[in-house]
Amino acid sequence: MRIVECLAPVLGQWQGVHRQRLLPTDAFVASDATASVTVTAREYVSLAYTWSDGDAPQEGLLLLSGGSGPEGVSAVWLDSWHSSPAWMLFAGTVGEDGVVRLTGSYAAPEGPDWGWQIFVAPVEGGGGRMTMLNLVPGEAPYEAVEAVYDHRV
Repeated sequence: MRIVECLAPVLGQWQGVHRQRLLPTDAFVASDATASVTVTAREYVSLAYTWSDGDAPQEGLLLLSGGSGPEGVSAVWLDSWHSSPAWMLFAGTVGEDGVVRLTGSYAAPEGPDWGWQIFVAPVEGGGGRMTMLNLVPGEAPYEAVEAVYDHRV
C-alpha cells in the first residue's frame, strides 16, 4: 500500500495539542498545535505542523514517500526547534496497524550519534498522532514529543 493510502485517514487540516520535554525526567509542556496533512506530487504525504515553545512560535515539516512493501518508507524531517538548521533523513515501515515508524539519527556533541524515531498514526474518529522518541546510546528510548491532532479545522 502506498504512503498516500496509508495516511488517507490523517489527510486534512487539524488542530490539537503538542506536548514535549527535553529529558525523560522533565514534565511535559503542552501548547496548542495545528497540522496540515496533504498529498503532494501524487506520491508523497506532507505533514506541516505548528506549535509553540512558550511565546516562540515553532513549525515543522515531515515529507514521506514509499509504502508498506519491501521498499519501506523514507522521510525527510525539519523542525524550527528540534532540527534547525539541518534536516534529518529517516527510513522505516508501515505496520499492519497503519502506524508509520521512522528512525533517523543526529550527531551528538561527543561520542556516537543519537537516534530519533517518529511514529505517525491515525486516531480513531479522525486525525492523527505524531510521537517522537529520543534514542540516547546506552539509555532506554524516551518519548520527547507527542502531538495529537484530533479537531478538524
